[in-house]
Amino acid sequence: MSNIPYLLSCLIFLPLLAGALIVWLREDVADGWERPAALTVATINAALSLLLFVGGRQTSAGMEVLAFEEKLGWLPQLGISYHLRVDGLSVFLVSLVAWLTPVAIMASWRLIRERQGLYYGLILLFSGGMLGALCSLDLFLFYVFWEIMLVPAFFLIGLYGGTRRREATIKFVIYTMVGSLLMLVGIVSVAHQHFLLHGQWSFDLTKLYGLQYGADGGVWLFLSFALAFVIKSALFPFHTWLPLTYDEAPAPVTFMLSALMAKLGIYGLLRIALPLFPVAAKAVAPALVGLAVCGVVYAGFIALAQTSAKRVLAYASISHLGVILLGVFSLNPQAISGATFHMVAHALTTGALFLLVGIIYERVGTTEFESLGGIAHKAPFLATVMLIVVLASVGLPGLCGFVGEFLVFVGAFGLAPTATAFAVSSVVLGASYTLWMQQRVLFGPARADCAVKDLSGREAIMVVPIVLLVFGLGVFPQAMLDRINPATGAYLSRMGVNAWQAQPTPAVRTLTTKTSGTQPHGHK
Repeated sequence: MSNIPYLLSCLIFLPLLAGALIVWLREDVADGWERPAALTVATINAALSLLLFVGGRQTSAGMEVLAFEEKLGWLPQLGISYHLRVDGLSVFLVSLVAWLTPVAIMASWRLIRERQGLYYGLILLFSGGMLGALCSLDLFLFYVFWEIMLVPAFFLIGLYGGTRRREATIKFVIYTMVGSLLMLVGIVSVAHQHFLLHGQWSFDLTKLYGLQYGADGGVWLFLSFALAFVIKSALFPFHTWLPLTYDEAPAPVTFMLSALMAKLGIYGLLRIALPLFPVAAKAVAPALVGLAVCGVVYAGFIALAQTSAKRVLAYASISHLGVILLGVFSLNPQAISGATFHMVAHALTTGALFLLVGIIYERVGTTEFESLGGIAHKAPFLATVMLIVVLASVGLPGLCGFVGEFLVFVGAFGLAPTATAFAVSSVVLGASYTLWMQQRVLFGPARADCAVKDLSGREAIMVVPIVLLVFGLGVFPQAMLDRINPATGAYLSRMGVNAWQAQPTPAVRTLTTKTSGTQPHGHK
């Protein structure tokens, strides 16, 4: 239990209430107050998130586990409770949402000039919805925050996007709403199963994890949850909403969508779908591994054909998410720990690249390659930061992008060596399209009509901390893995998959089995 009362509730409801208040009062006070008010609230929330790393410590197998929990009765007659929890699986994602929200607000400083009160209020509501979904341990509460998250995203894309924003918004909403409705059916079905077995309704995940399902029924229930989550994380072939949405949304909104919202689907798979339906997950996993690899390779080749930096990054995001999903569906502790690590690394690298491309768009008015070039001559600081983040994105050893990908590929190889071999091609493809993008944007002859100033002080405050984290997680990954491994092991143990064993050395941990015979999902 948390030794800081109601910290999780503060993290969730501070941006939700402040965002609602800013939206409500936006026309009743003088213009210009909304932006500093939103930034102040987001900064306070980011500072509060640091407390997640100083309290609530527990130990598991000799390793430190972060655990904060709040539970209150809500609708006890229906088995609905206000149950929140943050552990080693979610603490880094919660911190990312809290810390990247003020970055998105600062990135909007000059870009958003109309309806600023509505915009900044929606950003806070979006952040609060994501935090609520990440912390919820009650399925009904999770669904409420999942839908809250969709509403501000709809308006942020539809009101502030580019010329094709209506098409992008419609596509985004149709995809996500279909998945959400299927998940709602699954939630009610799981709670009803608990009623049939125990005589009372319950939406609490800690009580639902132990339910047993028939082979056919379990598969369909697993798919009802999994479809909602894989749509959000852009698994092939459910990815088609993403390129247009990322291209049309304002750069700060794309930053939040790519760095934060896409991770909610992967997190839902790890915390909800896989441990709720372990038998079904193992049966469907090979097919999902195949789809993930298809997405990795397909998106990589499509990225090579793009003529806009923003569209290259959109397809690059699909490819990286495919690598993460490969690790998740491998049902291997090493691969899943790598996937969780890579979620954070991808949020930092891809999010930073969208920010930098947004800065270039703010100065030039386009991200088309034919209108860019020679930026490194005029903005060396911007070019240096962009090059570092690109190298991290392609998996250069010593930077954060390498660690997660390496663990995913090593762990997944034991389950699907052929599929993993194809997925490894993403390293070559990723280097090809990102470095080619760099060459066309930063180098070559300087264009007279491409007057790009270097990073300002405000912009440096946005991107320099991300660069430091890119180096820090690349050089000292074990600090993060020591918190991820016990949490992922706890979820996998519910599926009958062998967990990490504590080792005294800081090197990559080996896996052992507790049972004799074959090892269908472990890597020895």
